Amino acid sequence: MGRLVDLLTDRLGGHPTPETDVPDDERAMLSLAADAAENPRTVSLSDGRELGYAEFGDPDGTSLVLCHGFPNSRVFGALFDAVGREVGVRVITPDRPGMGVSDPDPDRSLTDWPADVRDLLDALDVRRTAVLGISGGGPYALATAALLDDRVTRTGVACGVGPMASVGLRERAWYYTARFAPPASKLALWLLGRRATRDRESFLESLAEDAAPADRALWTGEVGRVVHASMVESTRNHGIDPLVRETTIYGSPWGFDLADVGVPVYLWYGKADALVPPEMGLYLARELPTAEAHVYPDLGHLSVFRRNETAIVRALTGR
Repeated sequence: MGRLVDLLTDRLGGHPTPETDVPDDERAMLSLAADAAENPRTVSLSDGRELGYAEFGDPDGTSLVLCHGFPNSRVFGALFDAVGREVGVRVITPDRPGMGVSDPDPDRSLTDWPADVRDLLDALDVRRTAVLGISGGGPYALATAALLDDRVTRTGVACGVGPMASVGLRERAWYYTARFAPPASKLALWLLGRRATRDRESFLESLAEDAAPADRALWTGEVGRVVHASMVESTRNHGIDPLVRETTIYGSPWGFDLADVGVPVYLWYGKADALVPPEMGLYLARELPTAEAHVYPDLGHLSVFRRNETAIVRALTGR
């Protein structure tokens, strides 16, 4: 994830690119993303905060809570609308605190998240659900599985961030910067946001250049544009500080034991991932007692869940 910040701060610039020559199927997904950004839904949490969320897929289907990546928002869930409708799954995508329209919780920890999910499920009258974490959402999906197991059926992690013990000091540097030198992290994230919004196409092309071959067309196509829209929405209301807190959480002890995760866990990782080290997934596969791991030698950060999205949703929901 630090690599993502490096790419954005070093290589972006220019002017906004208008929406032209976009195929109809891409416009459908982008339209859903825009609608999620412009028409947020919220629920009131037990501590008085408001939590934003969006729904995609089949509104009458089996529920799946999708924990979005970093720096993302509920808009990210638009990527799973088509597969949700195909398989019969209701995809519920909440904004984490301070992202999108969710109220900030400046002192939050990773283990606070399951309580927010419980309140959301209660508000939506959902008794039990599957949970999926993508990229930066991985730790949140696992925390929910560990601490909310009475409401969680199965949990999945795709290209998800793992504990710092899974990688060396070089890979930990970005996360530790937020933890021990937050002003430096805030500056980098500010530059990320400033430059990413100047020229979307250059931004996505920059990511594609250093991505796995399987990811390149995804970054420059509809998937990349939805991810970009999700990133823009993440800081639109509450700025950069919640992202600094989020990065600090990744670089801190998670606050629960992976051995305590008792529900079935499914992992999907690509060895060619240029943003999240695949070693993080291999570590989770070893430490989670109920894990079933799927590791692909040629897939990267986006391709690992896009190429397997139907299998992922079916595995988690039993559809």
